[in-house]
Amino acid sequence: MPELPEVHGYKVYIDSTSLHKKITALDCRDKRLLKKPLVDFENALLGESLTETVRIGKYLFLKTTGPKILIMHFGMTGRPNYYKDPDDRPRFGHIVLTFENGFHLAFENKRKFGWWELVDDIEDYRKETNLSKDARELSLEEFKEALATRKTDIKKVLLDQSVSAGVGNWMADEILYQAQMHPKHKVKDLTEAQIKSIYDAMKHIIETAIEHDAHYADFPEDFLIHNRKEGATCYHTGVEIEKIKVGGRSTYFSPKWQKL
Repeated sequence: MPELPEVHGYKVYIDSTSLHKKITALDCRDKRLLKKPLVDFENALLGESLTETVRIGKYLFLKTTGPKILIMHFGMTGRPNYYKDPDDRPRFGHIVLTFENGFHLAFENKRKFGWWELVDDIEDYRKETNLSKDARELSLEEFKEALATRKTDIKKVLLDQSVSAGVGNWMADEILYQAQMHPKHKVKDLTEAQIKSIYDAMKHIIETAIEHDAHYADFPEDFLIHNRKEGATCYHTGVEIEKIKVGGRSTYFSPKWQKL
C-alpha cells in the first residue's frame, strides 16, 4: 500500500507533469471510486487547472483554479500515470483527466481501493477526519501529546492516522526495528527516552525513504525492509525474523533485537 514516501513521490510526479494545464475531459470507468456523483467532479474540474498539491500522510490534495479541492487516496495499489497517446492508457487507469495539451493523467487503481473526493478546505477536512499533521511535519512534542492517552501496543498506535498520518505497515515495522522496540510494547509503559527514540527513527525512515524515492533496494543495509519476511536473518543479531499479528496486521520483528 502506498505510504507517506510513495505518496510524496506521486506528489512530485504530478507537480512535474500535470499542473497549470486546463482540464478538457474527465473519463471515469468505475463511478464507485468517486465519493460524489460524477457530475460534481465534471463541474468542479472541467475548464479548470490543477494549481498546487498538498500531501498529508497518504492523502494528496490537488488545488484547482476553481473553488473545489480534489483529494486522491491511492488505496492499496493506486498511482498516477501521465501519458500522451490514448492507446497508452494503462489497463487499470479507471479515472483519466485530459488536458488541453493533449496529455492525460490516469489514476491507476488495480484493486479499486483508491478513491477521489472533492472538498472546500484542506484543514477542515483534516480535522473532520481526525488526521494528525503529516508525520514528516510532526514535532516531538506533538508526537508525545498524541501518545499521552494511549495504552495499547505501540505498533497499533503508530498505524493510527490520528497519531502519525502517513505511517503504514512496513514503515511501522521499520520504525520499531530501528528503535529496538518490540511491536507489542505498551505505549503507557514507554519512557521519555523510548518515545524520543521512536520519534527519531520515524523521522530517519521518512527522510531516507524520500531521499531514495521509496526504492527499497537502495535503503541502508541495516534496514529491516531487506529482510522483512518470516525466517529471514536479522542484520544485527543473526536470529530469525518472526511474524506475528498486531492490531490485525502482519508484523515482522527481530525477537533478540526488539525484546519485550
